[in-house]
Amino acid sequence: MFKLAQTVYKLTQRSNKIYPLAYSVIRHFDQKKVRLCNPVPLEPPKFTFWPVTLSLSILTWLGFTKDDEEKESELIMTLKRAVLCKQREEFQKAEQMLHLALRMAQQQQNQQGILYCYDLMANLAFDCLELDKAEKLFVVVLQMLLGNGTPQDDLKVIHISLKLARISQLQDKPDRAELGYKFCLKQIESHKNSEDAKILYGVINDWYAQLMLDTNNPSEAFIHLNEAYKACNETQGIYSEKSMLLLNDLAITSFRAEDSEKAVKFLKEAIEVGNQLTDKTHLGVVHANLGLILLHRGVIEEAEKACIQGRNLGKKHDNNESIEQANYCLDQIKMNLEK
Repeated sequence: MFKLAQTVYKLTQRSNKIYPLAYSVIRHFDQKKVRLCNPVPLEPPKFTFWPVTLSLSILTWLGFTKDDEEKESELIMTLKRAVLCKQREEFQKAEQMLHLALRMAQQQQNQQGILYCYDLMANLAFDCLELDKAEKLFVVVLQMLLGNGTPQDDLKVIHISLKLARISQLQDKPDRAELGYKFCLKQIESHKNSEDAKILYGVINDWYAQLMLDTNNPSEAFIHLNEAYKACNETQGIYSEKSMLLLNDLAITSFRAEDSEKAVKFLKEAIEVGNQLTDKTHLGVVHANLGLILLHRGVIEEAEKACIQGRNLGKKHDNNESIEQANYCLDQIKMNLEK
C-alpha cells in the first residue's frame, strides 16, 4: 500500500526554510492502508491492497464461469498464489506465477485472463521500481482495453492512465506527468456521483499535488491536496489515517507557501484525528513537524513539548522515522538556544 514507499517516496522533504519537515508520512500504494494509494488493479480503486483471496465477483469479471470457480481451475489457483506472493513481498515468485498464469490464459484464449495477468505484472514491476518495464506493460493493458472498445472515461482506463502519469513523474518527466494527470481529471468528471470514482478522484489529486510540490508550485499543490482531503473525508470519514496524512501534507504545503500559521492549524487538526486512531504509528512524525514549525515561529517551549511527544510516540510504536524527526527537531531547538 510498497517497499516502494520506503524507496520512492522520500519520507523527508526539505522546505525552502532551514527546517526539513516529514512530507507524506507513508506515501505508498500502500501505503500500509492506502493510499488514496494504490488503486486495485483493473478494479475500482480502493485504499487497500488486494485481499488474501480473490472474490468470486472478481473471478466472474475475469470471464470465469461459476463452474470454473467451483472447480478452482488451475488458472484461478495460479492467480491466487501470485497475489499471495505479492502480498508477502515474494516478488520473484509472484512474477514466476504470473508468467505461468499468462501462458495458461493464452492457451485457453481467455482474453480477460490475459488482460488481468498483464495488469498484475505491470503493478508488480511498479512495486519493484522497474518503472520502464511497468510502463511498457501498462501501455499493453491500455491498448487492450481501448482495443476492446472500452471508452476513455471508463474507470479502468483512467486508472491505468493515472499509473502512467505517476511513472512519468517518477522518471522525472514532469510535463508528461502533468498532461496525464490533467487527462485523468477531465475524464473522471462524468463519474462524480460514483463512490469508486470519488476515491480515484482523490488519488489523482493527491499524486498531482505531489508533482506540483516537486516542481515548486505549492499554491497549486494546495488546491489539489484540498480536493484529495475532501474526497478522503467523503469516502473514508474524517477520522482515518489517510485524513491525518493529508492534513500533514496540507500543513507542509502551507509552510512551503510561507503560511506557517495555517500550517500549525492543519497539524493540530491532524493530531486531533491521530489521537482518535487505533494505530498511532505515524502520529509521532506529525508532532515533530508541529515542533519544527513552532520553532520557526519562535515558540520554543511549545516546540520542545511537541518534539518530545513525537519522540515518545516513536519509541512507543517503534517508528524510527518519528524518532529521527523528533531528534532533529530537538537538535534545532538546542542550536537556537545556544545562539
